[in-house]
Amino acid sequence: MNYELIKTHISSRINNNGSCWNLDKDGKFSVDGIEFELMPWRYDRRLRALRGLSVENNVLRKICSYKSQRIGKKSENMKNVLMTELDICQWLTDDKINSVYAIGIGNETLSAILKTSKGILCNIEISLTLSEETSPVVRHELVGKEGMISDRSINEQVPVEAVYVFENDKKHPTTYTDMDPDMLGLNPAEIMVADNIIDILSSKCNPREINAIKKEAEDLAEFVMMARDKGRVFKQEENQK
Repeated sequence: MNYELIKTHISSRINNNGSCWNLDKDGKFSVDGIEFELMPWRYDRRLRALRGLSVENNVLRKICSYKSQRIGKKSENMKNVLMTELDICQWLTDDKINSVYAIGIGNETLSAILKTSKGILCNIEISLTLSEETSPVVRHELVGKEGMISDRSINEQVPVEAVYVFENDKKHPTTYTDMDPDMLGLNPAEIMVADNIIDILSSKCNPREINAIKKEAEDLAEFVMMARDKGRVFKQEENQK
């Protein structure tokens, strides 16, 4: 991830009102020497559109079920990926998970069936088996009485790119994934980080509230891993003891 280019784009778009902020080479973000957590997945343009339909505009007035699938790289950490998907689940459904059953194998695969306080049945499937050169395959889906909405088209098996350039001397086309004319050169993951930081610096979100939300998601990931290891349904009350 090109953090220097991210910093350049952020600096060109905000007025920091005298505060001193920094994004270091390890992705740590701080303002006036105070480090803040980032949750860039909440700034995925597709997921924000889903939330707009499911929560903000109430297109799905009654959500019945939720499903997410993530096929990621071998080098990723299962608990971190799980934490991300659990937060996305609660964010898109605007609800809290209160029970879970999970099975899995080490850092390779995990399948969790969860139920929320409002009775929404959720399924999260994670497989970390891809090579470093392969793009992750990700899909999120909400089903309600009014229909189904997803961040991928019905028949999309692998992520599509924005632009494909076919060349005579190459077997595979060169692809480009620029999504924002104001952030040319950044890939989607880098744009999410930039948008997250711009929101914090523009005071559109409370950094301390985000820290608490991320801590909750981390605790929930521990809860799901415990359910996987014990091999039985776990309820949130057991996690709070």
